Amino acid sequence: MTVIRSADVEFQQRAPGIKIRQFVNQERGAGSVTLGEGVMSPGSSLDLHTHKIEEAMIIAEGTATLICGKETQTLEVGDAILAPAGEAHLLANNSQKPMRFIFFFPTVNTQRELVNE
Repeated sequence: MTVIRSADVEFQQRAPGIKIRQFVNQERGAGSVTLGEGVMSPGSSLDLHTHKIEEAMIIAEGTATLICGKETQTLEVGDAILAPAGEAHLLANNSQKPMRFIFFFPTVNTQRELVNE
């Protein structure tokens, strides 16, 4: 068993106001899963994108706006999301406080494809 300490995993800037870190991934010995955390500043938004595999997320702090397919929903702490493979989705932080989420992929290949709106 491998223990990965939060303090040992640095955030990487994904986009303005968005930082991501992966606790479990291929670089840390995983063969088939990825687990990470994202933090979004107020007013920030991920680009609309898809993955070839499904993605699960849970809101850990703050509130988020989710667009998945044709649905838009407001999410709060503890709300979980399952974005099916190939379905366009994004998270946005439209609040005045930081938003934190945990994400999981059943693969080590988490490539995303941006969707032109």
